[in-house]
Formats: sequence, C-alpha cells, structure tokens
Amino acid sequence: MLLFFLFYIFVIPVCVLMHEIGHGVGVVSLSKLDAHIYLGKRSQENKENFRIGRFRFHIHWSYVGFVDWKGDLNKRQRIAALAGGPIMSLLLVFILAGIAISLPPSDLKSFFWGASTFNLGMVVWTVIPITYPRWMGPYYGHPSDGLQLLRLQRK
Repeated sequence: MLLFFLFYIFVIPVCVLMHEIGHGVGVVSLSKLDAHIYLGKRSQENKENFRIGRFRFHIHWSYVGFVDWKGDLNKRQRIAALAGGPIMSLLLVFILAGIAISLPPSDLKSFFWGASTFNLGMVVWTVIPITYPRWMGPYYGHPSDGLQLLRLQRK
C-alpha cells in the first residue's frame, strides 16, 4: 500500500518532470536559449523556483508538465526539443525495467515495473499525433509531441 501511495505522489510527477527535462535538453543542447521547465500549469502563478545552468525550473507539484523557451528555434532545433521528451521517457523505460529485472520477486520489483510501464505509456501517448481532448485537463487543445513533429516534417 505504501509503494502504491509513493507511486502516485512521487513517481508520476518525477516522470513527468523528467519528460519535460528531455524537451529542455533538446533546447539547450542545440541553441543558446534557456529552457523553462514547468511541473504544473504554465502560468504566472507558477514562478521560477531555481535554475541549473540554462534550465529554469517552475515547480508546483502536479501530474502535468510543460516546457517553454523565449525565442525562435530553427527546424532542426525544434525537432530536437520536441523529440527530447519522448526520448527521455523511453530512456526511463529501459533504466527502470533494468532495475526491475535485477531485483528478486518483491513489491519493489513490481514498483519498478510499474514505473517503467508508466513511462512506456507516456512515450506512446505523446508520440501519437493528436490534439489532446477535453478530458486531458490542462493539456486540452494542445498538440501532442508527435503531432507537432509531424507538422514540422510537412513544412
């Protein structure tokens, strides 16, 4: 029961944050722009909490996240920024699955398999080219990473 509680309180927000950091890596590695990493709504109320290099973190514990940058990115830079989130989530799938495989059968093993599966779901859900529906709450009306990449490739 404790691991289930920790999963929803800790794992989901951290995995969302890591996905957004992946987008940020695409921004800062190929441009001179800062990446604003949001955990929670992207709004004036979600103030910057701290910085690490060119990563500016706006953390309000939540199950949603966004990344933003001030300025223009060329096509290559934008592709890297958009793909960075799903790539980070995919990397987490393999890391967490590797940890789960190395553990003896236990609740902890199930915990890591669950975290790996959650990240796999994030990869799939973010690469499907859709505009998020109303029931997705704060994501409503936003295009998925996959849809943005598809639109960018068609330009």
